[in-house]
Amino acid sequence: MVHVDETGKTTFRFRHATDGPVYVVGDFSGWQTDHLPMRPAEDFGWVLMIRLPPGTYEFRYVADGRWYTDYAAFGVVQNVFGEFNGLVRVPKVKAARAPRVALPGPSRRRLARSA
Repeated sequence: MVHVDETGKTTFRFRHATDGPVYVVGDFSGWQTDHLPMRPAEDFGWVLMIRLPPGTYEFRYVADGRWYTDYAAFGVVQNVFGEFNGLVRVPKVKAARAPRVALPGPSRRRLARSA
């Protein structure tokens, strides 16, 4: 399962009974099989949180030397090996704006009159 929050943080969750290691592998990491290790989660699964740039990406999980597809992702697409890759879509995220804060001190109106 994969989830993208409103800030663009992407969370991959994989339920698999293994002692690990488990990796997220995708086109965003050049399909390197040892680049993005997942950590054990409390629900006997595995989790990895990363921030990806906006776009659509293909990925799979690797555990115990085997490749696994995330059918609960944003969709799947067949790869060149005849298997399926999960899809994750990361939308463009608007930058958060800091709220305006009134600073203590003389107002601009008072400064303009005294000049």
